[in-house]
Amino acid sequence: MRILIADDELLERKAMKKFIQDNFRDMEVVGEAVNGRKAIELAKETEPDVIFMDIKMPGINGLEAIEKIHAMRPRIKFVLVSAYDTFEYAKQAMQFGIKDYILKPGNKEEIISALFRLKKEVLNEAKIEDEKLQSIQLLNESFVRKLMKQPLEKDVFEMQRQLYPQMKSGYFFVLNSDHLLEEKLIAEIIRKHIGDSFILYKENDVVTIGVFINDYVTKADQLLVARKLQIGLGNNVFIGIGRITESLAYFPKSYREAYGASFQLKTEKKSNYGFLQKENSDYQNIVPRIVREIEKGKRDNAITIFRENELQLTIVDKENLYIAIQTMLGKKSISITKGSISTLQSNEDWVIYMNICCHKVNEHYQSKQSMTIAKEYIQTHFKASIALEDVAHLVNLSPNYFSNLFKEEFGETFIEFLTKIRMERAKELIEENTYSLKEISFMVGYKDPNYFSRVFKRYYQTSPKHFQDSIFEK
Repeated sequence: MRILIADDELLERKAMKKFIQDNFRDMEVVGEAVNGRKAIELAKETEPDVIFMDIKMPGINGLEAIEKIHAMRPRIKFVLVSAYDTFEYAKQAMQFGIKDYILKPGNKEEIISALFRLKKEVLNEAKIEDEKLQSIQLLNESFVRKLMKQPLEKDVFEMQRQLYPQMKSGYFFVLNSDHLLEEKLIAEIIRKHIGDSFILYKENDVVTIGVFINDYVTKADQLLVARKLQIGLGNNVFIGIGRITESLAYFPKSYREAYGASFQLKTEKKSNYGFLQKENSDYQNIVPRIVREIEKGKRDNAITIFRENELQLTIVDKENLYIAIQTMLGKKSISITKGSISTLQSNEDWVIYMNICCHKVNEHYQSKQSMTIAKEYIQTHFKASIALEDVAHLVNLSPNYFSNLFKEEFGETFIEFLTKIRMERAKELIEENTYSLKEISFMVGYKDPNYFSRVFKRYYQTSPKHFQDSIFEK
């Protein structure tokens, strides 16, 4: 907690400062004022949480100083200090949030009690303020994400009235880079060059910036800000710019333009910032671009590309797109039960279909990852007594689903795979001729040597003993 002491008596100031320093490690005296005027100056410079204010000081007195500081920094809390027990002073100061009234010389218990109360209040207010800022941040993020998607949800218009009531127009920037972009640095650069409100939203290596304008902005202004951003962030960043729009309904289009421009710039590497340039060759690549994004499971990217070009796509284009998607899914053995070409009548049907495809692709990748984890776990823990249920629990799948998935991925059941790992290791250990067959049985996960022998014989068509003897005969 930051404390300012305002008192025209040097000894009183020093005594109070020493008392605070000696008794409160988490409190700091950030300044001392000899009069009301100096107290006002220091309050502005040091921004304390609490001010101990003497009432009787030359020039601007304590009450006058409190009034001016309160108008300037209403969150600051005051403790009145006076050699006079005058209720009138306290009564006048109540309207400015006076928290305590201490008579000189200050009683230690009174001062300690006052400081503890103030500390609790300051911390509580800081917590409330932090929660409020987090809530606003989440609301802003939700707002900008909704503006990126089409069609707009109904609550977007109410959110705009709540967050940016003076907004007249706006647009999007999209920053694309192979390197990690620091949101804090981007925000600092934008604040220097944009007088309007903005929201940052980061996903992977792509940063989206929604700009909300209260006045008038031109394309030249947009290019200038983009140039400043590029200088500040370096040549590995590509900044796409969306057109300025006066209607919320066209914000998704501004976003799609900025998004498309960022990737176009990154691909061509002719410039680091600019607007989307429409080209015939770009149009010819629409189908493979959409398929590539679906193959990566990137729903928003695939739908954005589709939305940007939905008016240009012919029936033949859409048939080719459907065939290309189905071919890609078939190669990965992913089946889509919903969404045959005959059911995709509208563009909204296509968006739903691509959403389902991306969901299935992500499920596929997640399953692949789960199976990799399961396989590595078995290879590492085959010596222990592990069951299918244990490994299924490890990868957060039901035993039945895990069993089917495992067979589909590796072409053999869980038991078959585990047995193979154990038998191959048992064979290696027998060939090493270092351990007894009983020891080897325990070393590969079988507590019963007789059962181990039966499994080994079934797997290699010979008993462990015969296999061992055959090695010695050689």
